[in-house]
Amino acid sequence: MLQLFLLILVCSVASAQMKDTLRVLCVGNSFTYVGDAHKKLVDLAASQGHFIRMNAQYVGGFTFARHLQRDETLNAIERPSPSDAFDYVFLQNQSQLHARYGSNPKQYPYVLADAKELSGRIRQYSPGAIIFIESTWSYPASDFGGFGSLEAFDRLSDKGTEALAKACKAKVSYIGRAFALARVQCPDIPLLADDAKHQTDLGSYLKACVNYLLMYGEPFDGNASPCG
Repeated sequence: MLQLFLLILVCSVASAQMKDTLRVLCVGNSFTYVGDAHKKLVDLAASQGHFIRMNAQYVGGFTFARHLQRDETLNAIERPSPSDAFDYVFLQNQSQLHARYGSNPKQYPYVLADAKELSGRIRQYSPGAIIFIESTWSYPASDFGGFGSLEAFDRLSDKGTEALAKACKAKVSYIGRAFALARVQCPDIPLLADDAKHQTDLGSYLKACVNYLLMYGEPFDGNASPCG
């Protein structure tokens, strides 16, 4: 009992020292859970005095459509009471879908329909939430995702994500642009794993940095990295 009391006391003191508390939902797949990008966001915020209550829903390869059929994701979205609604929501789709939609919206209308349904469901239960749709990074695997080059992949991914975000009254998290800049400016930093697709720990940290800046709009010191 004494140990439990001390643990509760320590947690209470730690929470009291935080500047603020935000409730965040991350919905995605392996581009979210590999390297624990969502946990790195929590750690990064904590290092700067911000407390995040994180709820992350992810399954490898999942699309928005599959999340809309998954009980665990729907329960997370629909569970908040008015006082416990999400402040920020980050939505990460299957990595090629936004680029496909950007290349030919008429051929892939379901990508827009799924994004609108998912964002609409979130607003039904967290009406004040700021929703970000992530434009993820390009990668060399599978002929650059089927788009022939990193540049084409990036361009179409941004184009598709921007169109989806506009239709859903959401914002864009340009994670892919951060990866593209890092490829040019810091080519010695390995952002992608050996499969030339998924992110390394450093790639996950970069993703966390982008989303941190979108949430808080403030710089952070260089001691925040949990990656070394």
